Amino acid sequence: MRAESRYRQIARTLRREIQERSLPLGGQLPSEKQLEERFDASRNTIRLALGMLRNQGLIVSRPGRGHFVQDVVPETFYANRSRGGSAGLNESGMTGQMLEELQLLSATPDIASRLRVPEGDMTVVRRMYRFSGEISGSVSSAHYPMDLVNGTPLMLPEDVESALTVLADHGHRQVGFVDELTTRMPSPHEAGQLELPPGVPVLEVHRTDLSEERPIRVVETVYAGHSIRYQYEHGNMNAYRRD
Repeated sequence: MRAESRYRQIARTLRREIQERSLPLGGQLPSEKQLEERFDASRNTIRLALGMLRNQGLIVSRPGRGHFVQDVVPETFYANRSRGGSAGLNESGMTGQMLEELQLLSATPDIASRLRVPEGDMTVVRRMYRFSGEISGSVSSAHYPMDLVNGTPLMLPEDVESALTVLADHGHRQVGFVDELTTRMPSPHEAGQLELPPGVPVLEVHRTDLSEERPIRVVETVYAGHSIRYQYEHGNMNAYRRD
């Protein structure tokens, strides 16, 4: 059997064991020597198989210690659930999220088209980072038209419990939103920010919040692809008991 076919076969076996939790999250894989003996394969073949799993984001290698199953458990984002007491249809509510930057920026063509403002108009941008323990899970940039948030708490470099509540209190109540989801490979900067293993993509989400009259906010969020699970729900959910 050709070496390529053999290492892919070994990688497939180990991948199944990871998925079935025979190799638990965070658990250490057998040593390369043990894998050589188990699969009756050369060291080079074993290393090719491990490299394939590493590039798929399933394992991480720690110098001097060995190979470990990736231990990031995806967090579920219930994309269209209302939060209790929130004035809007949805706010993230994900743990570990904090404001890192507040900027006044000219609207790019992409943001301007979503906010329906002239390109170059001034916008308020609030950039949030979310952490799961010490690991970065996502980076969000919320863009607001200047005329909507001028004189509100959203102009201050402080956390607010609900930006949608602030907007509603100033006459701009959210009545709907549009989500656009794209998967892609990360830029080098994003890979560093999110501490991504090789081969792990990102999920990029653009959410445009709408009042009855106009778009009131655009939130760009880039998630580590292995740390997020989006869930949408519609209709009668009485028979759904998954969560």
